Amino acid sequence: MCSPQPLKRLIVNADDLGRTPGINTGIFEAHERGLVTSATLMVGFPSAEEAAGTWLRTPGIGVGLHVALTGGRPLSAAGDVPSLVDEEGRFPAKPEGLSRARSDEVMAEVEAQLERFRVLTGRLPTHLDSHHHSHRLPVVRDALVSLAKRYGLPVRKASAEVGEHLDREGIATSSVFIESFFGDEARLEVLLRILETLTPGTTELMCHPARVDEALRRNSSYVDERERELAALTHPEAIRTVREHKIFLTHFGEL
Repeated sequence: MCSPQPLKRLIVNADDLGRTPGINTGIFEAHERGLVTSATLMVGFPSAEEAAGTWLRTPGIGVGLHVALTGGRPLSAAGDVPSLVDEEGRFPAKPEGLSRARSDEVMAEVEAQLERFRVLTGRLPTHLDSHHHSHRLPVVRDALVSLAKRYGLPVRKASAEVGEHLDREGIATSSVFIESFFGDEARLEVLLRILETLTPGTTELMCHPARVDEALRRNSSYVDERERELAALTHPEAIRTVREHKIFLTHFGEL
């Protein structure tokens, strides 16, 4: 008797939920009509409440916390987290600006964002990840690991080094993390190649679908590519490829 083939499990996670109304629309459209199974919520933006409400009416998608320590402002009072903000009380634009971040201040802000998530949704996130992969920095990674242990949450395998650390700490994560479906590579042919070459185990594919709106154009350098991602993720050929290659779509809450 032949042994069953190892299962190919795929988490298609859309980052930046809650950032703008158009992002919310695009993510839930990509779930309802396409491959998106998971998203991560940025709780510090006005559209986060709308996104949380839609999630509660859309039980098939898992939603995690997209910890944001870059771009925007903290939920904590700026005076309580001075190592994370500039003189105007804003986070740095990129993780490189967190070089002087204090671990206690990072932890306080991450806890504040998790509590905001619970207030908005009435539940815990399915998992944790971070805007601009800031948890590749040890000071941010350690805060996420601490909360993951406290609440039994998976964490994104944002790099091989992060994955090794998560394994040592006994934190659930995917076998593989794919971030190449982005920018100039956010095209249907790239998505099909990823799906066709998926290996057994659990893979997370990062994506950023959206319906572009003015709020996004004002506040992001990654704009029109999001519409292209949405088109690929909902394309009939992508859906057919998942079926033909016997890929099981899932989310972190089902790990």
